[in-house]
Amino acid sequence: MKTFFIALILGIFIGATITTYYNSPESFDNLISSISGDPSSSSQSSDEIVEKAKESAGKIAEKIKEGTQNLLETTKEERAELVEKGREIIDSAKDATIKAKIAAKLKEDSSVDAERIEIVVENGSVILSGEVSSSEEAKEARDIALDTQSVIDVESNLKIAP
Repeated sequence: MKTFFIALILGIFIGATITTYYNSPESFDNLISSISGDPSSSSQSSDEIVEKAKESAGKIAEKIKEGTQNLLETTKEERAELVEKGREIIDSAKDATIKAKIAAKLKEDSSVDAERIEIVVENGSVILSGEVSSSEEAKEARDIALDTQSVIDVESNLKIAP
């Protein structure tokens, strides 16, 4: 990828130099002078053209240097953003996995009505809410959640319905 950007910048530099040279009115005058055979104006124009080409090349080189620096800084920032987004995705996937494991365990347990329990997981912390028929069912649901791998803590907001 680095090679691609270097080649791209080099191509832009060469293209800009050629475009500057061919779009310069002095270049056209120099060409006409050399064709007409007037050497003094041709050599003077050539010196001016060489000087302007050097200035132009210097400016272009400076812009390329600035562009490369900006590109490197942008790349570092984008890399940091991608790492952060990747971490968020991984955390989200971990939470989804924990939720799925708890839901499956609750459905397997016949003493718990899993359909009436809502599970919310954030950064490994589990919140159980909904209605259960007894305090034993609430305790069992909480214990199942606590026994699940990667669970940090469980908050039980389960209400006992008559």
